[in-house]
Amino acid sequence: MAHAAGWAPLLKLDTELADRLPAATMEAAAPFAVAPTEWLEAGEWEPPQPAEHERAGHLGLLVIDGFIARRVLVLERPVTELLGPGDLVIPWEPDRTEPFDAGATWEVLDPARIAVLDRRFTGLLGRWPELTAALMGRAVSRSRAATLTLAISQVVGIELRLLVLLWHVAERWGAPDGDGATVLPVRLTHELLASLISAQRPTVTRALGQLAQEHHVSRRGDGLLVVHGEPPSDFRRIRPKMN
Repeated sequence: MAHAAGWAPLLKLDTELADRLPAATMEAAAPFAVAPTEWLEAGEWEPPQPAEHERAGHLGLLVIDGFIARRVLVLERPVTELLGPGDLVIPWEPDRTEPFDAGATWEVLDPARIAVLDRRFTGLLGRWPELTAALMGRAVSRSRAATLTLAISQVVGIELRLLVLLWHVAERWGAPDGDGATVLPVRLTHELLASLISAQRPTVTRALGQLAQEHHVSRRGDGLLVVHGEPPSDFRRIRPKMN
């Protein structure tokens, strides 16, 4: 369920987006870059579907806080995409999964906040094409992140595959946790991790235990995972291919 959270200044909430803009554009656009926001409760989510006449010019939904899992079932195998702050989604865009019959389902992992970039928003900001381009860049970034996740799912060795995935999440959204550790700001269950790396849940459970014994990964008292040290060298070899 979604709850209206009022209008919010987008460029103050999303500082990375603001940093993409020239200083003059940022100063001029900031007072007008205000969008309606909604809080989403944890659990299954049915994204809003704007009326047909409202879709033209609608940029979609921008994740401001929290994390959402998008799942597509292909031949009885789940494929999951993890979405977090900065990701731009257009849920009403056709999935184009032909010849497979695969519909997407959505789950809010923790309470999340989204900004609605509707026609009114895009109309007001039409005078600053740099801002529109920056938002479209978010869609490209999401596509590349999804491609990287697909590449990670092909890494040989379940422990390494899992560790590379955790570092991918850590480098996108993680925060320092002291002593060279990075905390992942979303609760990742064994089932969710298994879906993200194309593995079985029991296999992921064993792999996490092995990584913990080797002090690569730990779990805090609040349930959040922490990665220690530096990303594995295999991750560094994967990443340049996504540029």
